[in-house]
Amino acid sequence: MTENEIKDLMKKYLNGTITKKEESILEEFDHRLLSRNHQSVFKNPKHKKKIGQKLIRDINTSKRRPILKWSGVAASLALLIGLGYMAYTFTQHKEVLKPIVQITKSTDWGQKLNLVLADGTEVYLNSGSTIKFPKLFEADKRVVELDGEAFFDVAENLDKPFIIKSGEVETTVLGTSFNVNTYSESNQVAVTVATGKVKVASKEKEIFLMPNEQGVFDKQSKSISKKKIDIAALLHWKDGVIHFEDAELSEVLETLERWYGVTFLVDNKNIGECHLTASYNNERLSAILESIVYAKKGISYEFLNSKKIQLKGKCTD
Repeated sequence: MTENEIKDLMKKYLNGTITKKEESILEEFDHRLLSRNHQSVFKNPKHKKKIGQKLIRDINTSKRRPILKWSGVAASLALLIGLGYMAYTFTQHKEVLKPIVQITKSTDWGQKLNLVLADGTEVYLNSGSTIKFPKLFEADKRVVELDGEAFFDVAENLDKPFIIKSGEVETTVLGTSFNVNTYSESNQVAVTVATGKVKVASKEKEIFLMPNEQGVFDKQSKSISKKKIDIAALLHWKDGVIHFEDAELSEVLETLERWYGVTFLVDNKNIGECHLTASYNNERLSAILESIVYAKKGISYEFLNSKKIQLKGKCTD
């Protein structure tokens, strides 16, 4: 976008002839320009407030329809009241509005992935998960989208909240570490905090979580609940450890399917109702299955092929 094009949009904005599409383009340009150069535009917070008040008075005087919120008005509009900053930017740097580059990373069942985002945030992506994020965080907030499970160690930035969108739920932090479990086939979204403070919000409710607290959003009832939890046990997956604490075998099998990329066929519903407490540290799947059938007498297994396993029999707790 050239300097003349920006000036034309600014004129249309002030005389009320700008279209919604053009207004969105101008707002996005203003927003991104200021996010990169606000220290050069404003001397201090008091100066920013003064500029904002004068800008509002000037535009309202023009009898234009209600203006954008001041938080979204940036250096290009400030030029109209004498800063002269944008003209300098165009002349010296030939600023061009570039599209935001979105990156998508996914893991198959049985795979995991470690990422470092542009702001320094570390992400540990569990099996069968997908994360979407911008190549650069240029706005006043850092937004990513997650389907599946991931642990986030968020780089602190008080000016740019970090937001994870998981369907109907948004998790907001400034700098902390926490786990988000939001597989699309699950009826729940679970957020568990390791350090810092996290806000979990839906349209109906929001809660704040502290270390060793878990917030659970129920997709059917739309409710959010909170409880204490052992975060260390929940995060074993990051280190290659599978931990089950009095878990139903149906849950155990779901975890093993994600972990090893296999499918279980169960010929007796009773098997899924058994309970298991165990930890496995980077074990082969066959070793885990041997452990389970040893602990739960009456169950046997058979590999139908490399990706499909049949469980037979009846177990007793």
